[in-house]
Amino acid sequence: MTQQSLPIAFAIALGLSSFLGYPTLAQIQMSTLLSQTPPKPPRTPPDNQTKPGGGLNPSNPSCKSTSKPLTALIPVKNPVLTTREHPTFLFYVPYASDEVRVGEFSVLVGPEEKTRLYKTRFTLPQTPGIVSITLPSAPEYALKEGQYYHWYFKLYCQSNTSSQPSVDVNGWVQRVPLTPERERQIKAAAPDVWYDASANLALSLRASPQDARLRNDWVNLLKSIGSEDLAQEPLVGPVIPSDK
Repeated sequence: MTQQSLPIAFAIALGLSSFLGYPTLAQIQMSTLLSQTPPKPPRTPPDNQTKPGGGLNPSNPSCKSTSKPLTALIPVKNPVLTTREHPTFLFYVPYASDEVRVGEFSVLVGPEEKTRLYKTRFTLPQTPGIVSITLPSAPEYALKEGQYYHWYFKLYCQSNTSSQPSVDVNGWVQRVPLTPERERQIKAAAPDVWYDASANLALSLRASPQDARLRNDWVNLLKSIGSEDLAQEPLVGPVIPSDK
């Protein structure tokens, strides 16, 4: 075979391999390139809606007027992190149990939100204050590392008979690995791993409300998200699951 006939023979061989269903050299190279390309990191979600109406306290005829609105105790900007499979979420609720017919909390898998991880209905503790919700410890409710989840917290006040909530807030959570540095940040009640630090501190402060150091850490933590006005509100504990 002459030197000039080599390219022709090579082209014929490529065409024949494609005709017979075998991958061509270009296809093999492209497949190798794609397999070596790392997956794109998840897109950071939009801001959390920590108060109804984008931060306002809208007049809602089904709820009484309050001086402080329903507030999710998290930063506005994402990502907001946890290292736990079953994290705890904190909310300031300005209503007593007899003022809210039922509440609803749900967690969807982001970013498409086509899959619901968890949903529950609940009633509130007797007095207004800061309440908590913790994902059940069952494996099917565990957060996966690196995944974003979108949660929704909704309240239906007593005179509300519609399917629309009276007030609601929503936000995001991302689970990350527990490293020595993150463990240090959580113990120091720093805002870097927000869900873990805030839940730990709230639990400790509820058990020891007169502890000056814990109280000071709580004020500073809430100040970091602009919610220092809620630092003196009582920690009234977890919501109560409901069949309503």
